[in-house]
Amino acid sequence: MKKDRIGFFGGLDFVTLITALIGSCYGLMLVYSACYSSLDDGEIITSDVRSMLISVSVGIVLALIICNIDYEIISKLWPVIATGCIVLMIITLLFGTAVNEDRPDARSWLDFKVFTFQTSELLKVGFIITFSYHLDMVKDHINRIKTIIPLVIHGAIPVMLVIATGDSGSALVFLLMFIGMLFFAKVHMGYFLAGICALIVGFIVGWETGLIDGVQRERITALFYPDEYEGILYQQTNGKIAIGSGGWFGEGYLNGSMTQSGQVPVNENDMILSVAGEEFGFIGTMVVILILAVLILRVISTGLKARDNVGYLMCSGIAVMLFSQMVINIGMELSWLPVIGITLPLFSSGGSSSLCIYLALGIEMSVYRYSKSQQKALFYK
Repeated sequence: MKKDRIGFFGGLDFVTLITALIGSCYGLMLVYSACYSSLDDGEIITSDVRSMLISVSVGIVLALIICNIDYEIISKLWPVIATGCIVLMIITLLFGTAVNEDRPDARSWLDFKVFTFQTSELLKVGFIITFSYHLDMVKDHINRIKTIIPLVIHGAIPVMLVIATGDSGSALVFLLMFIGMLFFAKVHMGYFLAGICALIVGFIVGWETGLIDGVQRERITALFYPDEYEGILYQQTNGKIAIGSGGWFGEGYLNGSMTQSGQVPVNENDMILSVAGEEFGFIGTMVVILILAVLILRVISTGLKARDNVGYLMCSGIAVMLFSQMVINIGMELSWLPVIGITLPLFSSGGSSSLCIYLALGIEMSVYRYSKSQQKALFYK
C-alpha cells in the first residue's frame, strides 16, 4: 500500500506529546519539592531530579524517533525484541543489584556505575510488542484452547522472570497487562472467570504455604489489622495525612509541612501524590489524575483508529500499562493496596520508568502517524 510522504513532524500526535510533557513538567516540580529539604548547601538539584530530567529528555527524543518508524516494522522485529528482553532479564538475575535497603531480595536493577536501570520497565515495552503480534497471529481462532495455552505461557514468562528478580510489584503490572490485552483481543469471558479462580486458588496456596512471606506478607496483613502494624503502615498513614492536610488548594509549593520535614518516606517516588495533595491540595491531586486520564483515553482512541489489529493491540497494551500503574500507585497511597514499589507514570522520580513510558508513547504516536497518513484503515475514519 502506497504511503503518503510526510515530514519528520508531519502527522505527529501533538495531543499525546503535549499531555505527556505537561505531566512530566508537573512531575519534575513535585519531585523537586519532595527532595528540596535534602539539598546540600550550594546544590541546585538532587540526583533524583537530575536523573528524571535526563530520562525525560532522552525519552522524548527516542519517542520522536520511534514515531517516525512504521509500527509494523517494529512489530515484525518481535523475535529480536523477545530474545533481547529474555537475555536482559537473565543478566539481571545473575548480576542484578538491590537499591532498597529494606528489600535486599529485590535484585531487579542493573548497576552501570554512572546510573542504575530497572530492566522490568523495558520488558513491559517488549511484552506489549511481542504479545500484540502473538494475539494478531491467532486472532481468527483466539478462543480455541490450543490457542489460549500458548498465550498463557507467553504471559507467564515475564511474570516469572520479574518474580525471580524479587520485583513482585512489576509482576502484578504484567499480570494486569496480560489480562487487559486479552480483553481487548476479545477473548471469551469464560477464560477470564477460569483465570480469576486460578489466581484466587494460587494466592491462597501461596499464603498458606508461606510462599508469600516477609515484608510483603506483613504489608498485606497490615491493611486488615492497621492498629497492630502501625510501623508497617507509617509511610502510607503519613502520606494520607499529607494529602488530607492540603485541603482544596494546598499549603503552597515548597511549603508542605510533612513534605519538607521528610515525614513521608520515599515521597519522591512511591508517594509522589502526597506531595501534590499537600502542596497543591485536592485540585492539584485531581490535575494529576486528569492528565493521566487524558493520556490513557488518547492512547485508546489512537488504537481504535489504527489501520490494523496490531496497532490496535499495541495501543491497548500501552493504555492498560498506564492505567494499571496509576491505579496501583494511588491504591498504595490511599492504603487500599500494600506498598509494592510501583511508580506513578510521568510523575514519580524513577528514571527507568520515565524513559520507558516515552518509548511506549513513541509506539502509540507511530500508530497514530501511520494510520492517519493512509486513506484506508481498519478503524480510522
